[in-house]
Amino acid sequence: MELWFDDVDDRPRDAAFFVESALDDLQCADVDLNRYEARRSCRIADAVALARRNPEVYVHHAMDKDAVEQAERAAVFDIALRLRCSEDYVRGVLFTVEQAMGHLPLLWQQAKDGFVSMYLVGRTVGALARVRADFGASEEELDLEREAMRLIDQAAAEWALSCPPAAFLRRLRALVDRLDPVGAAERHTRKVRDRRVIVHEDEDEDGMSWFMAYIPTIDAIAAKRRLTSAAKHAQKSPDECRTRDQVRADLCSQWLRGIGTDTAVKTKIFVTIPVELLAGTPVPPRQAELVGHGPIDPLTAKQLFLDATAFRRVIIDPIRSVIVDMDRRSRRATQAQREWLILQHGTCARDGCNRLAQDADIDHKTPWAQGGTTDIDELRPLCPRDHVHRHLTRAIYRSRPDKSVQVTTPTGHQSKPPSSAPATAPPF
Repeated sequence: MELWFDDVDDRPRDAAFFVESALDDLQCADVDLNRYEARRSCRIADAVALARRNPEVYVHHAMDKDAVEQAERAAVFDIALRLRCSEDYVRGVLFTVEQAMGHLPLLWQQAKDGFVSMYLVGRTVGALARVRADFGASEEELDLEREAMRLIDQAAAEWALSCPPAAFLRRLRALVDRLDPVGAAERHTRKVRDRRVIVHEDEDEDGMSWFMAYIPTIDAIAAKRRLTSAAKHAQKSPDECRTRDQVRADLCSQWLRGIGTDTAVKTKIFVTIPVELLAGTPVPPRQAELVGHGPIDPLTAKQLFLDATAFRRVIIDPIRSVIVDMDRRSRRATQAQREWLILQHGTCARDGCNRLAQDADIDHKTPWAQGGTTDIDELRPLCPRDHVHRHLTRAIYRSRPDKSVQVTTPTGHQSKPPSSAPATAPPF
């Protein structure tokens, strides 16, 4: 944008006016965004509340004792499909809204007015867990809980209007530490229950992922010290050219995978054979693929091939890129059939679900109780969540010719496959 000025001396003043106007517009846009996020979150909570009051919309047997819970799960699933997000995200928003409306009325009103982001509302809701009374608490303990939540709500509503996020969170933590009736030792014991391992795959990391463990700090420090000590010893070799960080990462991977032990992870290689190759016709090489994760680089594929102790032959159709034969067939859902389905799908067959087929349940297109067979063409991998939705709710799961599964929710929404999804093809 070009600005024209008749008087050169007016340029600084007029420029400041335009900058100030742009910044004012930015603030207004931020308020509008906060207001929109709060309203969107309210709509999610309203939809789930309607499903709880009318479970017959989603489940077959509305009078069962678990009907309300099943209807809630189905509604969350329906919302996730419509918004093209995960069910965990919807549940997180639902929990934040319900807790904020129930225990943080001042902060929640500011969020609806657009002066507080849903991020800060979520962090404040998370802080409430620290002052919550245990199950079966006395009336006195419940009074202390209500008073602590009132103080948090009052303080948070004030800080949100005057503090940047970092300062807001520091003050919030200090306040919760003061109000928390549980000592530091008990808080640590509770946190220990949450220990877990997470693998974060980044599509832009070129075949690399973060492996993270949430464990006690003293254990984490001890583990890193052992890795450092072993890395220092390895670097004494004149042939060692890796950095210390690289050596530590390699040692951590080797130890966890059990390299050199009887419990080492074994690599299973599926070698796909195009039909025309059997007829002697030259064919272009295929890109290596890790089932359920996507393509991998040639160097990693070669190393997997060298490490594997056994191979399984798979023949593929060159035109349709589908499996037409495998080493073993069975009328039952054998391991060979499961591996076949893993190769075909990689992930749960339902549109948009990226849970690995390796961890999925094997579902019959026609339920076994209704005369369905266990032929390979009648089977499909569905993750445990989708398997439950398929049998306990009114959602309809329909297989397409390309083996993907479309879902029609009880409210009429139909899932669609990702438009950019590549054609299904076996690895190697």
